[in-house]
Amino acid sequence: MNSPVLVVESYFDGERYHAGGPYTIRIIDGVIGEILPGDPGSSNATPNSAGDLIVAPFVMPGLTEAHCHLFLDGARLDPQVRKKYLHAPFPEMLQVGWKSLQADLAAGVTLIRDAGDLYGVNTHIKRELHRWTGRAPTLRSPGRAIRKAGRYGGFMAVEVNGPDDIAPTIRKIAATADDLKVLLTGIIDFAHGKMKGDVQFDLAQTRLIVQSARDLNLRTYAHCSGQEGLQIAVAAGIDSIEHGFFMSREILKAMAQKRIAWVPTFAPVYFQLAHPELAGWNARTLERLDAILQQHFEMVAQADAWGVPVLAGSDAGSCGVPHGTGLIDELFFLLRAGLPLEKVLAAATAAPRKLWGMAPANIAPGNAVDCVALAGSPFENIDFLRQVRLLVRCGEVFRPEDWRCPPAVPPAAAGPPAPVGVHS
Repeated sequence: MNSPVLVVESYFDGERYHAGGPYTIRIIDGVIGEILPGDPGSSNATPNSAGDLIVAPFVMPGLTEAHCHLFLDGARLDPQVRKKYLHAPFPEMLQVGWKSLQADLAAGVTLIRDAGDLYGVNTHIKRELHRWTGRAPTLRSPGRAIRKAGRYGGFMAVEVNGPDDIAPTIRKIAATADDLKVLLTGIIDFAHGKMKGDVQFDLAQTRLIVQSARDLNLRTYAHCSGQEGLQIAVAAGIDSIEHGFFMSREILKAMAQKRIAWVPTFAPVYFQLAHPELAGWNARTLERLDAILQQHFEMVAQADAWGVPVLAGSDAGSCGVPHGTGLIDELFFLLRAGLPLEKVLAAATAAPRKLWGMAPANIAPGNAVDCVALAGSPFENIDFLRQVRLLVRCGEVFRPEDWRCPPAVPPAAAGPPAPVGVHS
């Protein structure tokens, strides 16, 4: 089905909502040919003889998950089970990765940016996907991230011992990377409402990281929270800040000036607030968690007001954040922060593709078709975001459940790629 004709009551083109349909969207060889008012029964919207008619209440570009870890299962909640899994055989991790991809597609996600894994699951899946064009989501990945020796991030990053290690390690990573992920800080100490430990890289080292990546045409995105780390990230010119807790207005102003993106990842922190029993949090810690999240909501609203590019990423794979549904939850958090629905959907459709230099998926003539049909318009009922009916990619119309993971690869091909600069 290379030339379907879509008849929709309304659609979001990636930036704006178009109500007052019906509209007829004609697709020719996988490309949107024209969008006309009316249905096929009107004089100006008649499908050609090769077109198959698809009727849907609402369509929008396929969603983008801007931050996740495919090899991790967010539905696994037991800390000991999660820790033990990090020593699982590679084929087991690979199976989890494929299931994560399937879950994303079921939620309408057609573009995924993985945020790093030490074991090479993301690199292997990306390599396999080149042989499975069409229905499968598109994956961009850093392969392995980088971190300072002995610091946070052992499950997703290789170590660098000092400045002399930085450029050579990045060159090795670049062979299979779409972007460079940097572990710039550690994690949050929720019990005390502050960051754990110092920053991993100082300003000079972070600038070297950014420049080394740019020399290899790699964008950078940094795991980063806390004032000191955020200031370093912005001063060094990191392209995107992931998480970004304890943000300030001064830092946001600098981000707006430099067009540095922000992926605020509410979902994993909110899960801890909603399920304190899993971490054993007491009432005082819950107060701190709530305060951290409230400040985060305020800063995201301010970021949007000042023109900071806000992207939707759920950190799926983290405890309590399943793939696919985690991203939809993240869209609800962005709404709660006060972003209008058009901005929220743009944060998960047009905005990331534009910032990452990828071909647009906007529903507009001349663009390759990459869209998802919902049971109704989320502008009328936001819960329709959770009701995916069809996907249209490369001219194919299919239900998410009709795509299945590739068959198991031969054992010889199922091993992780060779280690890159691992010092631990």
